[in-house]
Amino acid sequence: MRKSSNATVFIAAGIYLALGALAGYTTVNAVLLLLLGIHRYQSDRSRVSVVVIAVSTLVLIVTQFALFVIVVLVSLGIYYFRARPPEFGTHVSKHRLFVNMRLDEQSWVLHSMSHWHALGEIHMDMSLAVPEEKETTIVLQGVAGNVDLIVPEDYGLQVDASVLMGQASFRQIQEGGVMQRLSWKSPNYEQCEQKLKLQLFYLVGDIKIRTV
Repeated sequence: MRKSSNATVFIAAGIYLALGALAGYTTVNAVLLLLLGIHRYQSDRSRVSVVVIAVSTLVLIVTQFALFVIVVLVSLGIYYFRARPPEFGTHVSKHRLFVNMRLDEQSWVLHSMSHWHALGEIHMDMSLAVPEEKETTIVLQGVAGNVDLIVPEDYGLQVDASVLMGQASFRQIQEGGVMQRLSWKSPNYEQCEQKLKLQLFYLVGDIKIRTV
């Protein structure tokens, strides 16, 4: 057991030194801190973890600006090609760098919408909403985001959620790690009076969908 632990330490140290030699130790340390901050944020939502994520991200932008640009371009590519929102009627379509959306404290109008953002915090409680259409489509996409959605139990629901790195959960289904995808559709979707389609795509994210 001791030999196995020592071997693991040696392998990890070798990988660290190799990556440091290739990309620079500042970059490697920033990536490690970013992963640690994301993991910590998913468990306790503390301000410390937010600061760690922000600082390590800033370091990566400064030291590896080209990499940052590539990540943003990949995200935009995902938005426009892989996860392009379907055609639907009256809707809101917005692109923003930062989003802080809270629709969970009072009555609001539920309508089809499409949002892309670099960083976002989104909370929606559909049980408080008045639907504008019989079938509503909500598309949320971005580089990094924390999404918490509450959906009425009697809604017909179709979910397609993808996270390159992070966590996606729905009812008893919870997936975390790298390249996670969650797909689900109500068995009686077509028969439901009110229908809701959720399309959620993030490079780094924590997606939580609950029913009440």
